[in-house]
Amino acid sequence: MRIALAQQNYKIGDLTGNVAKIRSAIAEAAERGAERIVFSRQAIVGNGPLLGLADSAAFRQAAEAARNEIEAFAEAARVRLVWEDTEWDGTTIRCAADPFRHGAPETNRAQLLADAETSGRPVVWVNAAGAQTGTIYYGGSCVVWPSGEAVELPLFEEGLAVVDLSSPKNERAAWGDRLDQLHGALILGIRDYFAKTGMRDACVAMSGGIDSALVLALAVEALGAAHVKTVMLPSQYSSDHSITDSEEMIRRVGIPAGQAWRIPISGTFGAALDALQPILGSATTEANRGLAQENMQARIRLMMTMALSNSHGALMLNTSNKSEAAVGYGTLYGDTSGALAVIGDLYKEDVYALSRRINEAAVAGGASEGPIPEHILVKAPSAELRPGQQDSDSLPDYPLLDAILVRLIEGGRSSAEVIAEGFDAEAVERVCRLLLGGDFKRFQLPPALRVSGCTFGVEWQWPIVANKIL
Repeated sequence: MRIALAQQNYKIGDLTGNVAKIRSAIAEAAERGAERIVFSRQAIVGNGPLLGLADSAAFRQAAEAARNEIEAFAEAARVRLVWEDTEWDGTTIRCAADPFRHGAPETNRAQLLADAETSGRPVVWVNAAGAQTGTIYYGGSCVVWPSGEAVELPLFEEGLAVVDLSSPKNERAAWGDRLDQLHGALILGIRDYFAKTGMRDACVAMSGGIDSALVLALAVEALGAAHVKTVMLPSQYSSDHSITDSEEMIRRVGIPAGQAWRIPISGTFGAALDALQPILGSATTEANRGLAQENMQARIRLMMTMALSNSHGALMLNTSNKSEAAVGYGTLYGDTSGALAVIGDLYKEDVYALSRRINEAAVAGGASEGPIPEHILVKAPSAELRPGQQDSDSLPDYPLLDAILVRLIEGGRSSAEVIAEGFDAEAVERVCRLLLGGDFKRFQLPPALRVSGCTFGVEWQWPIVANKIL
């Protein structure tokens, strides 16, 4: 009883490409003596919901024709196809399209082992491995036996295993810990976004802060330095170390000199201030005028980064994190913009932890230093839109902020329940107000690579006009 597990990366709606992948897997399975081959759910259409034109009658007919073609090919190869959950010869078979979220691979593994033990029969589970916009399918396909043995495929990559169900054995994959999996998910998400949109190059605005540093490091790892462009956009409020840190980071990741620019925004900002004096001079309050001037800088930076994007055919990667998005700490049509929010589902504490892990991995792999300079990792976060500005001027310290946000968002708890855990009531209520008051910005964010299980705009949705009580 030899069965093949086909863990593949499909492109949604790409019938021709998906059929080619499936045929290749069938041919390999037949060559390796498999009697059956199991695919992930909705393999032919690409493991995702099809809406609009892609779900037309013509497309459904084309998908049915593709399935008939594959079934004829498999029949000629003497391999039986499994597309849907079924029972076969005392074995439970499940076809999945399970997206990544923190802890999902381990939770699923434990459940499958429990199911096999309870039922007294082997369980075969096949999951897709690939990203569709922000949804990342993590793979981890496996066979588990009631005795506890398991054959596992890796996470975040394609693979095909042929397993003899009558011979239990242990072939566990190295799935890594939470940060390893987070790293693998983001790299896959970036690579597939570019590969499946047909784009080759990315651009990142490098501020000298930790968020843009992590996005730049991930982009270079996923796409290669030759396909990443960056621009530094200092203002009169930018510190010297932000510029030198950015330059050092660019050197470490190996971006060629012709793909990195330094464009001061002071002149453009000054001209805009002069032109807008009739408006800014009549501001209702000094605070409102100051806010307008800060946001002008962020929007000027967006204009310049998009000029790089348009002139070089490079998609702009957004560098905002989930902590900022949660509390509205970002400029609409400024640093909230971009084609893909690489770290939009990562809290600030995860940004720091993953950055350190990437540095550690680089050194462990033989590099003399990690890609992210230490000074970027240790300095106080700042938007640098006014003299001496720090994030802590406007927000609780990130460890506290993130701890509250995780409980409100992923935990689904009320403010009263969070306060009951021992958190300061004033801090919790302040975070709640910020969280529920920022949806008008979040409705316009770029798609984020989903890793938390409660991503803004997907699992988390709150009407802009809803009651601001949590």
